[in-house]
Amino acid sequence: MGKTIGFTYDLKSDHPPVAGVPSDHFAELDHEATIQEIAEALESGGHKVVRIGNVGNLLSRARELEGIDIVLNICEGLGNRNRESQVPVILDILGIPYAGSDGLTMGLTLDKAMAKKVFLSEGVSTPKFFLADEHYDFNNLDSMRFPFIVKPNHEGSSKGVSEDSIVSDRTALERQVRGLSRLYRQPALVEEFVRGGEFTVLVIGNKEPRGLMPVQIQITGRLQLGDLIYTSRRLEGDDVVYVCPPKIDEALRRQLCDMAVRAYKAVGCLDFGRVDFRVDESGRPYVLELNPLPSLSSADVFPLIAQAEGMTYKGLILKIIDTALERIGQGKDRQN
Repeated sequence: MGKTIGFTYDLKSDHPPVAGVPSDHFAELDHEATIQEIAEALESGGHKVVRIGNVGNLLSRARELEGIDIVLNICEGLGNRNRESQVPVILDILGIPYAGSDGLTMGLTLDKAMAKKVFLSEGVSTPKFFLADEHYDFNNLDSMRFPFIVKPNHEGSSKGVSEDSIVSDRTALERQVRGLSRLYRQPALVEEFVRGGEFTVLVIGNKEPRGLMPVQIQITGRLQLGDLIYTSRRLEGDDVVYVCPPKIDEALRRQLCDMAVRAYKAVGCLDFGRVDFRVDESGRPYVLELNPLPSLSSADVFPLIAQAEGMTYKGLILKIIDTALERIGQGKDRQN
C-alpha cells in the first residue's frame, strides 16, 4: 500500500537574484524539473506526493500535514550554517517522520571543519586543514604544506570554489582567504590540496549501510585530474563528465566504499548521503566532505549509479524512501 509523502525542497525560482550576495548564492537550490521528476519517481511506487516546498511553506502549512506518513526532505535552506537543519528540526517538533538525516547531522556536515574533526576522531583520512579569516595570523604554517585549497567552510555545490582556490604561496593564500571570508561572511577552510583523482560514493542504509558503485569525475577529458578541480562554473558547461563504473581496480573501489560507510556512520547519517573523495597520485583516498543532501537530479550522478546497481533512476529514489520507511517501522518489501 502506498504512502502519503510530503516533499520539502527549495526552488531556484523562489529566490530571484539579490544585490550584494555572491553570484552562486542560490547554486544549491533545485529547478522545477528536478522536483517534478522526483515526485514522478515517488508516484511510480504507488505513493501520493504532497508538495510542500520550502521551510516557510512548511511553517505556514503545519496544521494541514496530519495525514502525512513521511516527508522526503531535500531543503537546503537559506542563512547560516544551521540552514540545512531547519526542516528536520521543525518536523521533529511536529512529530512527522522524514527521510534523511536529522538536524544535528545536517548542521555538523554543513560545517566542513567540524565534520573533518569527527572524521579524524574515527580514523577516517581527510586532508590537513585549518580555519582562517581576514584577521588570521599566517605566520604559523609549519605543520602544513603548500599547495592549499581555500573554500567557504559551510557552503555546498562548490560555491566559492574557482581556479583561484588553489594557492601555492602565502601571498595568494592571504588574498584568497580575505576575499572569501568577506564575500561569504564566514571563515575559509584551508586544506592541503590533494593532487589526483576525484570520486563520489552514494551510501544508503541504516543498520548496515552500503556504499554503492563509486562515480569518478572526469574534467576536460582527464581522469587523473592533477590540479584540476570541480567548480560550479564547470557544471554550467560540458567540462565535467561522470564515469560509473569508475576506471579503477577492485581494491580501490572497495576502499572507497568502506571509507564512505565509515564517514557516514561517524556523523550519524540516516537513510542516504554522498561522500566526496580525492585520491592522491599514490592511490591514497581522502574524504573531503559528506553531503546528507546530495542532488537527486537525473542530470547528476543518480542515473549512472542506479544503472551500475542494476536498477532505474526511479527505483533508486524509491529505495531511499523504502529505507526510511523501514527505519520508522512502516517498511514493506519492494522489487526495483
